[in-house]
Amino acid sequence: MTTRIFLNRFVLVASALALAACTDAPNGGVTAPDNATLSSSVAQDRLASLFGKASPAVLAIGGTVFADNDEANHRLLFGVENERVIPAVRIVLTQLGISSSDYQIKVTAPIYQVATLQDRWRPTQAGVQIHFGQYLCSLGFNADAGSERSFITASHCTNTQGGVEGTQYYQPLSSVDNTVIATEVADPDYFNFKRDSACPHGKLCRYSDASRALYSSDATATSERGLIAQTSAPNDGSLEVVGSFTVTSQDDNATGAPVGATVNKVGRTSGWTQGQVTNTCVNTNVSGSRIQQLCQTFVAAGVGAGDSGSGVFTINGSDVKIVGILWGGSSNGQTFVFSPLNQVEQELGPLNAIH
Repeated sequence: MTTRIFLNRFVLVASALALAACTDAPNGGVTAPDNATLSSSVAQDRLASLFGKASPAVLAIGGTVFADNDEANHRLLFGVENERVIPAVRIVLTQLGISSSDYQIKVTAPIYQVATLQDRWRPTQAGVQIHFGQYLCSLGFNADAGSERSFITASHCTNTQGGVEGTQYYQPLSSVDNTVIATEVADPDYFNFKRDSACPHGKLCRYSDASRALYSSDATATSERGLIAQTSAPNDGSLEVVGSFTVTSQDDNATGAPVGATVNKVGRTSGWTQGQVTNTCVNTNVSGSRIQQLCQTFVAAGVGAGDSGSGVFTINGSDVKIVGILWGGSSNGQTFVFSPLNQVEQELGPLNAIH
């Protein structure tokens, strides 16, 4: 069986979404309402009037969650975060002349905005979406290179793979926030056989598909070193962020995790995926190009277009260790390939990715 490895950046294409209005079918005939219908209509109008007064007054109270005209149960319904808020709500409703028989108050969970890996993040952290040119990739991990506040992503997540041309990055999209959060400053040229005999004739080679971007001094281009966005669970396809992994160590010395080790990545397309290392130090051709990445690591785990640049890490109890940068995957999306951190640092220089 032949496995073809592809780069995993995402092409950003403008698209239009048509929305159709949804209406009830018109009533073919008109019948006179009976007394019960009239009574119900009057009652609903009365509740609607009460709701108009009660909603803004109640929701101005700290700790309230929602206000609802619960037409199905013929009452007003208010949600509060805890029982301590209930007396304040009752006082306001009494002041408005609303009887206790007209409403119910219940304790309910507060409502939060749902943030995904593809949303705007300030400060930035590993795993979230970045935008450059016409492409989308993932922020691998924040790191300091000496005193320079930076992030690491894939080399092909630049305007030109290999060589520094000053690629500018936005997060999540330039159309959402046009602040240049960072600019490419380190991305070694690819080399050929004449420079390193490990590179086959006719190929262009490197030991890592990695680059470094220097964060802007703009006050809004904030970042958090040592945090990786965490979704609900590995391999469930969720992009909703529920917390963060805290990086406690990094593998500067090894040449990738050993065969059988369980590794993870968080990327803007397929979220948190996890699987076992199947092959190490694999010289890997990139489909459709002359590029060969030397001594890479293969993992049996999900990947999708746009996941390129994701940081790869292990979890051992409370120890979260950065071990590399994801750059490619198989066409069936079941294998991802990463450059070991040791090789990334050989080409980009020493990095501090620990929180």
